[in-house]
Amino acid sequence: MPRIGSLNLKSRVYVPPMAGVTDIVFRNIIRRIDPNCLLSTEMVSSRALLHRGENRIMDLAPDEHPIGIQIFGHEPEIMAEAAQRAQRRGANFIDINMGCPVPKITKGKDGCALMREPDLAREIIATVKSAVDIPVTVKFRLGWDDTSRNAVEFGEMAEDAGVSMVTVHGRTRQQLYSGKADWDFIAKVKKALSVPVFGNGDVFSPEDAVRLLEITGCDGVAVARGSLGNPWVIPRITAFIETGRLPPEADDVERLAVGFRHCLGLVLYKGERIGTSESRRHLTHYTKGMSGGAPFRNRLTQVGTVTDALNVMADLAEHIAGPEGRQRFLNAVENDYTSYCSTLTETTTAGKDLLLSMTPCSEVRTDSQTIAVATV
Repeated sequence: MPRIGSLNLKSRVYVPPMAGVTDIVFRNIIRRIDPNCLLSTEMVSSRALLHRGENRIMDLAPDEHPIGIQIFGHEPEIMAEAAQRAQRRGANFIDINMGCPVPKITKGKDGCALMREPDLAREIIATVKSAVDIPVTVKFRLGWDDTSRNAVEFGEMAEDAGVSMVTVHGRTRQQLYSGKADWDFIAKVKKALSVPVFGNGDVFSPEDAVRLLEITGCDGVAVARGSLGNPWVIPRITAFIETGRLPPEADDVERLAVGFRHCLGLVLYKGERIGTSESRRHLTHYTKGMSGGAPFRNRLTQVGTVTDALNVMADLAEHIAGPEGRQRFLNAVENDYTSYCSTLTETTTAGKDLLLSMTPCSEVRTDSQTIAVATV
């Protein structure tokens, strides 16, 4: 298995930072399904930390290690202070974002804009490295555009400045997330470096992951959008890499049960208004590809409460698998939903505690009584 500095990894699969996605709730889902993959938080603004001090993005659960906290910015000393705060919060490594392509990030010197200023990027890495006692990693892209693909030189600079691992997304900043990831160019970066390299881009299945590793020679694979609504892809990739065999995919009722738990977790952690709103896009991912699911996905984009989501998903379970499917879905989420209802007048802390103690997502029980579902 790869090592990130002194950190021994248990998996060659990494779920990297995704803004608005890889919060503690999403990671809780991933970790309960795969206890060994590498995780990271959403990116945290180093300058925002300077003004606010604390940031909920850096909330970590006791059972989700190994995990990194990703920071972004372009001021070396402020980045170093942010890294120190992340280390104090319990991060196992610091990841520096030098690959985000979003205009609001790159319009300054943050994210992928740093690939246009390698000297500044070097100073940032070296300053952060000297400020913490844990490994420092960097995520970047192939370059700013096709006329300036400098990922090989950038990776060499990062290694020379002290990083313990790099993650390379196989697109330029100009591409954003369009077109096809260039795994052959990632292979050039891997060949040039001695530190572990994780390849990223267009990995949506175990077969994709193995092809990426074969083409690039990378030490590991970073699975981002491919994990949305499909956390099971992570252990399936590991199994396919290690044994050449594919475990069965989760069936639709289990997918619905885990999707509901994701929605419930967001509400517990962020409150009903924000949590339900944020859950809508996740629920559409969980239900993607389900036969006849389109009308139900439309309903899920309009849910306003946990009970709304429960009703729609129970209806979809019945549509897919009949009354037995509805029963199995309700049985699977009964304890979590009942516990949630009992915390409606409790504090946010109680909600967070419930989030961390929810039934493991891989369990779909069939031996309990159905819960009462509100009439819609």
